[in-house]
Amino acid sequence: MQHSILDGTAADTFPSAAPAPSPSRTLVRDCMSRPGIAVTPGTDFATVAAVLSASRRGIVPVVTTDGTVAGVVAASDLLAAYAEQDPRQELLARDLMTVPAVTVTEDASATEAVAQVAEHSLHHLPVVDGDGRLAGLLSTHDLLDALCREDEAIRSEALALALTPGSGVVPGSLHIRCERGVVSVTGRTRARSDSAALCLQIARIDGLNALADHLTWDIDDSGQPSSG
Repeated sequence: MQHSILDGTAADTFPSAAPAPSPSRTLVRDCMSRPGIAVTPGTDFATVAAVLSASRRGIVPVVTTDGTVAGVVAASDLLAAYAEQDPRQELLARDLMTVPAVTVTEDASATEAVAQVAEHSLHHLPVVDGDGRLAGLLSTHDLLDALCREDEAIRSEALALALTPGSGVVPGSLHIRCERGVVSVTGRTRARSDSAALCLQIARIDGLNALADHLTWDIDDSGQPSSG
């Protein structure tokens, strides 16, 4: 992968498009920004400031000659250094960067990246490959978008199950929501057994955290007391 390195020089209808990938397979590489823009340890203060300003990102990774992430410089680091800087001393990226950098691998899941961001109170994460080389940059906005896609992927899969011929669901009664991996299903089925079967199928969806079942039915074929 190429990088720019500066050295100081919805409605409840069956989707017609292909199903979205399973949420557990939503990887960092699928939602990160690329290519990664970085500076080297020898990059001067003015250039680091120019890169941060131009990228409109909160951090810029600092990489070695082989692309390995050595640290990160945040906009707040620059401002603090500017306030305290001795005009006679030239500051370089190596003097400004935070080490070690908190990074996430491109093969990690979006959920794992969220945990990293939350644990360290970050707004951006450098993304690295298996060898620790810069592969991209991940922001909290990227992660929020990914989580929304994951919820929609779960919802779409649940909807597809509910509208499968023979499911017994009355389509006009169906309403499915998904928020933070929690699926809520409201509607009516032909028989109680149809409702139970559908809930079992939805519960097996990869990435689902919980299921709120609000289904009712027209015929109680279970021999148990009816609540439908």
